[in-house]
Amino acid sequence: MPRVEWSFFLPAEDHKQLKQFVSSARSRLTLWGQAIFSVGLFGIGISSVGTQIAAYFLPSFILALFLTAWVLTLFSRPKVEAKRLLSATSAGGVFVYKVMLKNTGKRVIRNLSVYEQCLPYGLYTKTDHPEYDNFVAWLEPGEQATCTLVFRTPRRGIFELSPLLACSDFPSGLVRSVRRTGGKTKFIVYPKIVHPKDMTIDIKRTYQRGGISQSHKVGDSNEFASTRDYRHGDRLRDIHWTSTARTGNLIVKEYVEEYFVRIGFYIDTELKRFEKHRCFESRLSLCAGMCQILNRHDYIIDLFLSEKSQHIQVGRGLNSFDHILEFLSAIDGDTQVNFNQSLNHLKEYVRELSELIILLKDWDKERSQFLQRLKAIGFNVKGIIIRDKKTSLPVDDASVILYSSKDLLNG
Repeated sequence: MPRVEWSFFLPAEDHKQLKQFVSSARSRLTLWGQAIFSVGLFGIGISSVGTQIAAYFLPSFILALFLTAWVLTLFSRPKVEAKRLLSATSAGGVFVYKVMLKNTGKRVIRNLSVYEQCLPYGLYTKTDHPEYDNFVAWLEPGEQATCTLVFRTPRRGIFELSPLLACSDFPSGLVRSVRRTGGKTKFIVYPKIVHPKDMTIDIKRTYQRGGISQSHKVGDSNEFASTRDYRHGDRLRDIHWTSTARTGNLIVKEYVEEYFVRIGFYIDTELKRFEKHRCFESRLSLCAGMCQILNRHDYIIDLFLSEKSQHIQVGRGLNSFDHILEFLSAIDGDTQVNFNQSLNHLKEYVRELSELIILLKDWDKERSQFLQRLKAIGFNVKGIIIRDKKTSLPVDDASVILYSSKDLLNG
């Protein structure tokens, strides 16, 4: 779950207690039930300041009506199984998903509605979406049905969704009987992917000690590794004739590439407690966009975080691009970054990386020295600063580019 972006004017939808109240009211009371309940509360407020007995008749009647409806729900709880059909999505839009329902009881379920419980911070139910349809009028025993729910996903993150609420307003039409079903589910919202404008990357193949991926088609210099059975599409010149003659089956040679393009990304994960998240999210979005472009060209991508010196590697059969997106989705940010620790960690990869791209929060003395020390070690470095305000120091390095988060996220 993403870190809460605190503000004095925190939106009402982000207050947990208010979200719980709205979720409970929506799932347990029908529209008629909400209207009559509101009238009852208004009647209680009016009658509480007076001494006329007649003023208590309406709120008392409404109270009795709801108590009766609640008792009826105890005998009509739907026996139903529910399963969300989820996939990962990107931040900044809406996510439409299906819920599979099955009546596991022996009685017909009438007026069945499905709701999410109180959602975690960063996810919001969008009931006014044209595809939102959480209602099933009639469900026979053993029968299956499908309904559609919609999330609004303004923030990236890895969320844990509580079990679904299967509700039926039969027979009262005012109060719904509720059953929790479906179990907890993980839901991933990837960062918004932003592609850079007018940016060049130094593409050159570097020597990799021992190689990383095995391939016949990509690479400048291959080293013999082993043999294996022939597969459709293998080149005839790679056939190992000695082994083929000995075994009677076609055997081909496998190689380990020694030279290929390997690009490193280093993300400055500093995020103060009360700091706005816009620039921080822009760094992650730009990194995701650049990695997506490079991944299409079959390059190796190394992603480093200043947060606890974490490191992953994708491309060329190592991991899929989705692994980077999931990794970026889980970043919370650090209140302080130790650049000396990051430098010691990066030293190990100076010979293998064709270029190291560092995405920085600011340009101050500490970060300027960090970039210069990387160059002194031997890295081919390109710096990117994403900042809406002026940098702490003037940017006097030709290898550093300055972007505005507004231009990136809205571009």
